[in-house]
Amino acid sequence: METLVEILSLISAALLYPVLMLLMILLLWSLVELGGFIRELKERWECRANWSEQRMTTETVCRFFNTSEYPGLLGVFSRRGCSSQENPSLLQKLQTDLEIEASRRLAHMSFGIRIGPILGLMGTLIPLSPALLGLSAGNLDQLAQNLVVAFSTTVLGLFIAGICYGIWLTRRQWYAADLANVEYICQSLQLNDVQADHKEIEQNERQITNECASTIVE
Repeated sequence: METLVEILSLISAALLYPVLMLLMILLLWSLVELGGFIRELKERWECRANWSEQRMTTETVCRFFNTSEYPGLLGVFSRRGCSSQENPSLLQKLQTDLEIEASRRLAHMSFGIRIGPILGLMGTLIPLSPALLGLSAGNLDQLAQNLVVAFSTTVLGLFIAGICYGIWLTRRQWYAADLANVEYICQSLQLNDVQADHKEIEQNERQITNECASTIVE
């Protein structure tokens, strides 16, 4: 039994430094994501007026692809779809691709939300064993050092999770609105195509009627 306990203790102690390294890597990654989030927020703020002028009317939607200065996924949709705006199938495929891309970006944040606290908890529990051993031996320095590591990793893991959760919550609302607007644009373009087809059919019918009337008069 003692041998098994010693093996488990060695394994858990060996995991401490990898956990600390992973926490530092995850912290750097979350800060990079935070920088990207701030940049995206700035771009959305600068481009918000372009889309607010375009939406709500089918006439302005026809001019949607004239520029790509739109916030978020709307700008991506405009840049990628400008060459295929006459093809509803390609626009539908592009809409699906944007949904997958939005889901992938949110999945990255979900990873940080879950892994941060997990690593923080591991970094908290692993040093507790040597801390308790130091307490039983009267070694207060060993106790203090291990408790510092334990509490620091807890705070770091929660900090990472907090950053990722804030980004995830905001981006989820952004992307939901963007995808709803993309769907609205696609439906409006399809409606315009149907109306254009109806107008063309009416013009053809009028032309045929006029030709028939002219033939009868002659």
